[in-house]
Amino acid sequence: MPALPYVPVLFGPTASGKSALALTLAGFLSKPLIINADSRQIYKGFPILNAAPTSADYAAVPHALYEWKDPRERYSAADYARDAIETIGKSFQNGQTPIVVGGTGFYLRALMGGLSPIPASTPALEAEVAALPADVRYQELQQVDSVSAALLHPADTQRVVRALTVFRQTGTPLSDWKRKQDLPDLPWRWLKVGLNPPRAAVHEALWQRWEQTNLARGVVAEAQALAAAGYTGTEPGLGGLAIPLWLAHARTGVPTLAEVTQKSLEADRQYAKRQYTWLKNSFGADIMLTAPTADEAVGAVLARLGLR
Repeated sequence: MPALPYVPVLFGPTASGKSALALTLAGFLSKPLIINADSRQIYKGFPILNAAPTSADYAAVPHALYEWKDPRERYSAADYARDAIETIGKSFQNGQTPIVVGGTGFYLRALMGGLSPIPASTPALEAEVAALPADVRYQELQQVDSVSAALLHPADTQRVVRALTVFRQTGTPLSDWKRKQDLPDLPWRWLKVGLNPPRAAVHEALWQRWEQTNLARGVVAEAQALAAAGYTGTEPGLGGLAIPLWLAHARTGVPTLAEVTQKSLEADRQYAKRQYTWLKNSFGADIMLTAPTADEAVGAVLARLGLR
């Protein structure tokens, strides 16, 4: 029986070079298709603010699941996993070679690890649990789900209520539900490629992005167009990182351009920090790339694909 094909999955912090590696790798593959796994790049209308591929990137290699949702639409990790699996399946049917690339950990967790089949809470039961004194709630959670209780602070009302509600409703601890993964039986294997460059290099790339590249590409005009179209920054696709501040700048000039640029840089650095943590603790890379040359990075992936 022939071995299942690999689907490379490229993950790393923002500005680590994922998209560039995907484009370079695509040049060595037959009929490549780059598939998005970035929760901001799902949305259309602000390609500079969400660091979407450029028109030259789109022209060089076919891309999928980029810039196709209205920012007003909600789009969950479960939605993404469904659409990505369908896209990968169709790509194989069309003789394409898919490459998944992105920096949203919960998208990739849903895609490769499945989603826990936790039942939705009953509002009446949730309200009943929420009405309990905080110490009583937490003590009960310790008795019925010590694993969840150990991970939560007693003052974390929302999560303690959720965990205790799940147990009262189902008789099964939330921690047990989380171990039950709904894994689809897929006709391919994941090849997880982690990009782990020095943090100083990522910080420098982010500085370049916000202080020079994005300004030159017209990020101010893009924010003004969004504001003129009536967007406020509270929409599902616009709430991340510093985008609401750009809309405020476009409408009122406050914060100033220098301030909003600096805030964007700081927000992306904090986001990169969280991505480094997920890369280290949860991604489970088959290949970990730490500041290799482009040739070395592509060579390592191609070797695992059996193409070099």
